[in-house]
Amino acid sequence: MKFLFKFKLLKKYTFLAFPLFLIFVGASILIFNQRPSPTKPSLLQEYADRILVKCDPTPSHRQCYDEEIPKLMDFISMEDAFKVTKLIQNNDDTYWFCHVLAHSLSGKEVAKDPVNWKEVVTRCPRGMCSNGCIHGALQKHFSSASVNNIQLQELMPDLQTICEKRQKWNPTPKEQTTCYHELGHFSLYLTNVDINKSVEICNIVGLKKDGRNYLQTCYEGIFMQIFFPWEPEDLALIYDIIPRKEKLTVCEKYTSNAKKRSCWRIGWQDKETALCNRFTGDIRKACLRQTWIINQDKIKTAEGIIKFCSYSEEPAEKRKCYNKLYYAVMSIFDFDEERMKKICISMPQEIRGQCFANTASRMVETDKRLIERAIDICTFAATFGVEKECYDELLFYAAFVFHPDSEEFLKLCKGLPDPWSKKCLKQGPQHGQSIEL
Repeated sequence: MKFLFKFKLLKKYTFLAFPLFLIFVGASILIFNQRPSPTKPSLLQEYADRILVKCDPTPSHRQCYDEEIPKLMDFISMEDAFKVTKLIQNNDDTYWFCHVLAHSLSGKEVAKDPVNWKEVVTRCPRGMCSNGCIHGALQKHFSSASVNNIQLQELMPDLQTICEKRQKWNPTPKEQTTCYHELGHFSLYLTNVDINKSVEICNIVGLKKDGRNYLQTCYEGIFMQIFFPWEPEDLALIYDIIPRKEKLTVCEKYTSNAKKRSCWRIGWQDKETALCNRFTGDIRKACLRQTWIINQDKIKTAEGIIKFCSYSEEPAEKRKCYNKLYYAVMSIFDFDEERMKKICISMPQEIRGQCFANTASRMVETDKRLIERAIDICTFAATFGVEKECYDELLFYAAFVFHPDSEEFLKLCKGLPDPWSKKCLKQGPQHGQSIEL
């Protein structure tokens, strides 16, 4: 396959580029000397209208947006491309999960000036697209290098601090957590798909001296990279471990990367658990949770979700698994909370509250403009006597997703009923929690 040849050439010259790679990692954050001037709002609206006309009538309109909006960055800034995205979302209520798009936008921005990749991270919009922008910038920078053991040890101090607060970047707890998730993703590039070495990276960078723990989100990043390659280069990276790679030839007929991503899943079908069973403990569990990507058609009902999570009888693991699937299904349903409510109602009473709670928090972590709809989900949960768990989760997420002095934080806190509203306004930042993606 053409992309396999391309990837082998990339690996061949990686070592020669490594000194420059280390300079990139250690570089101070610099401001771009040349950045496109802000585009007039009327022109941005025109761009949005054109894309809506082209994509909205199509069944795969979300994928169409993911491909059309990045094309605008040939003549507008990354910030303006996100403004166009917001305008499209104002007209299409199904396009809240723009994580893939944000990946592409920040990746293109890093490609314009690779030395200043850290500065791109600081420019990512807050409270939009489930932090896909941070993912894309980090992955674009790190995905071009594999290193030997000595080089990896030299790089480790930078990996331990890349997700931490620094000049011009004051991340929310959620932004930090999603950054450590991305470390799991690109660890496979650094280790040349050595999963055990990637786990070692997570073990070193994911535990902090102040007690924060990012291991779960980092482990899940490793296996999400395996089960959901974004681009042909990502597929080439993991190609040798795909059990049914002979089936992937049919995917080459698609010109759209979005359609290829969906097609590539056939290389794993019914064989993914064999990979997970090579591991034990939390690594195996993280792998099994991430197999939802391969089994999307099986988790669209309450029965399907319960069956998927039956691999474990541990209450804590079941809770993590349900959390993962509720978040996943919301994106599969294009954030149609009415469809999700039906699943929650169908859940057994003992896990119904978590379903409503995770649905509500998924809205908040995806986009700050969904705060009111998230609160409405908890109000609806009161019909079934499970509103406490739902409001408790939004109480936590207020300081997890937003800075306590931000407009969004105050909006969410003040929108909650008492006593949650008063508790919300008093709380501080939350750290070391796993974000679901």
